[in-house]
Amino acid sequence: MKLFSKYKILGALLIAMCFFACKKDKISVTPPEPVAPPVVVNWGKAADDAQVALDVQFYNNTQNYYNQNNDGHLGFNYWWNAHALDVHIDAYKRTKDSRYLTKMKALLNGCYVKNGNTFKNTFYDDMEWWALACLRAYDETGDIEYKQAADQLWGWIKVGWTTVKNGGIMWASGSPDSKNACSNAPAAIIAARMYQLDKKADDLIWAKKIYNWMKTYVVEPARGVVWDAYGNTSEGALYTYNQGTWLGAGLELYLITKEQSYLDDAVRNANYVMNDAVKFSPNGILKGENSGDGGLFKGIYIRYMAQLLLKNVVDDYTKELYLKYLKQNGQSLYTKAIRTPENIFGSDWATKPNTKVGDCSVQLSGVMLFETLDELKRAGILK
Repeated sequence: MKLFSKYKILGALLIAMCFFACKKDKISVTPPEPVAPPVVVNWGKAADDAQVALDVQFYNNTQNYYNQNNDGHLGFNYWWNAHALDVHIDAYKRTKDSRYLTKMKALLNGCYVKNGNTFKNTFYDDMEWWALACLRAYDETGDIEYKQAADQLWGWIKVGWTTVKNGGIMWASGSPDSKNACSNAPAAIIAARMYQLDKKADDLIWAKKIYNWMKTYVVEPARGVVWDAYGNTSEGALYTYNQGTWLGAGLELYLITKEQSYLDDAVRNANYVMNDAVKFSPNGILKGENSGDGGLFKGIYIRYMAQLLLKNVVDDYTKELYLKYLKQNGQSLYTKAIRTPENIFGSDWATKPNTKVGDCSVQLSGVMLFETLDELKRAGILK
């Protein structure tokens, strides 16, 4: 008992010494900095502002198309303007403002004239973007001119299929070896949507044929990601837009056939892009792919990934993950990558542009992101 008392007293002395030492040195603990809540964004207003900047900075009022950049480069990029038609459709769906119908028709006619009074083009993927935009325009407006343009384009696109490299649609006419993902996945979507419109069995055959060729020769089975082209397995050629149109094609075929394998392919690809922090989504933000053509790639991916939510084909857990990812990208662009007062975007959605000169392609991607988030909000999916 005496030994126990001795240790008890010694313990009390140590506690007292520690107390007085701490008091003497006035040790204090700095409370952590409060974490700022995420910025609440009105996605509709953000989309409106981005649309205004698109027109002010890039529109060619005399020839009715969008210039390459906002610094005097009047170059006509045929396929970029197809995506300009797409974002006009987005804005019309959001606002039901008839001025967008006028803008859509002016752009359609302006690009037809600028392309040599035809929609036919050397590049099959470029014609595919126009066919997709015209199908959306027809679906939204019922204007037969858009459907007629899409029908004509689809006829030309199918000619691009050859037996070289076991099939696939060429990237460019006269280049039978150019079997790229970008000239095939969009074509599969066109075929599927044509089938849904016209119920022609041949269109569904085309959709499945193109899709199966891609899955066999251009999609890597280990990860489910899409290479740039037949034979090009460079890790540096994993582009976001090819992932988007591939999952979009799988979704379209799933909606028609209800075959689970198509949806599984789409979800697997979306999950990989969202979770890959090295090649696709560093810090949870879709990677920048520079200006020029690459400036459009992210917006295309966002458009098709969001369809997995808008078509209500994924489970609640996956839905929440996708929503968080899309919203995180929107928050980053809105808070970090807009240059004012021009209201133009950076190609990297996490960094403010260091110059007021920007490419129309980059602006279009940002518009697509904001329009998509507002569509998800209107659908009651994004809270």
